[in-house]
Parts: sequence; C-alpha cells; structure tokens
Amino acid sequence: MKKGEAYANECQIELGKVRVENSELDRLNANLEKQIKELKVRIVDLETKSYANSPRASTSSRRVESRIEELTNQLHQSNQEKSESSRMQRSADKVARDAKYQLVESDRQRAKLEEERKMYEGQIESLRQAMDDLQTKEHNLQAAKRRAERDAVDSKQRVLSLEQELERLYNRFSSTVERGTPTSSPRKLDRGTSNSPRK
Repeated sequence: MKKGEAYANECQIELGKVRVENSELDRLNANLEKQIKELKVRIVDLETKSYANSPRASTSSRRVESRIEELTNQLHQSNQEKSESSRMQRSADKVARDAKYQLVESDRQRAKLEEERKMYEGQIESLRQAMDDLQTKEHNLQAAKRRAERDAVDSKQRVLSLEQELERLYNRFSSTVERGTPTSSPRKLDRGTSNSPRK
C-alpha cells in the first residue's frame, strides 16, 4: 500500500515536470512562429525592393532567407521535442491513472478483506457460543443421567425391600393360619353320629 502511494507520488512529480517542459516548449514555439512571420514580412518587403537590383538588397535577402531557414529548423526541432514531450506526458498520464486505479483497487480489496474478516470473526464467535451452549447442555444431561441412575438404584432398593417385607408378612401370616387350624372339626363329628343307623 505504501509502495503504491510512493509510486503514485513519483508519477505526479514526473507529470508536473513534463507539463512544465511542455509549457516552455509552447512558449518557445510561439516565439519562433512570431519571428518567422516577421521575417516573412521582411522577405516580402525585400523582394519588393529587390526590383531595383541593389546588391545590398540581395545580400540582405540572403541573410533573411538564411535566418528563416535557421528559424524553420529550430521550429521543426521544437515541434519534434514538443511531440516527444507530449508522448511522455501521455505516458506519464497513463502511469498516473494506472497507479491511481491500483490504489483504488487496493483500497477496495482491503475493505472487502476487512469485511470478510469481520464476518468470519462473527461466525467463529457464534460457533464458540454454540459450542459453549452444547457443552452446558451436555453437562446438564450428564448430571440428569447420574440423578436418574441414582433414582433407579434407590427405586430398585425400595422395591427389593418391599418385596422382602411382603414375603416376611406372607410367611408370618401363613404360619399364623397353620397354627390356628384344628385337626378335626366338631361339626363333622356330630354330623357323623347323627347319620349312624338307629338300633
């Protein structure tokens, strides 16, 4: 991120330098064009005066033409430099746009990753809470299971005790009944006597 910002700043500085150079070339080009126009006017004036066939006028005309050629060459060179400078400016503009786009894209990716990180942290926290709840439920179920097992053992013990008490009472009752029953019933004896034949 910091490297990208530093690169973008360097591109902006370079772009500023290219623009300054372009401005200077534009100013120089305007001056050259102005001089060429002035010289062309002088050429026309000298050509008008050359009809007098004055050697001095011819010499001045040659000097002017030489100067025009020199200025024309300078203008051509200036245009070439301006074209190269424009190309460099377009290249610098493209580099600056690319760097800016990369910075924007980097910020977007960083924001997206930050959002995903928060989402995953929320999911992890929810899972931890669910795990804690499950562990609490498991602990409660284990405690309930142990209570149920203890209750079952106590119930079995009570049932066994009741069965033993019932058996004891049954045996006691049976023993009491056996001791209280007579060996022969008087009613049966009376009935047997009355049914014997009379003499």
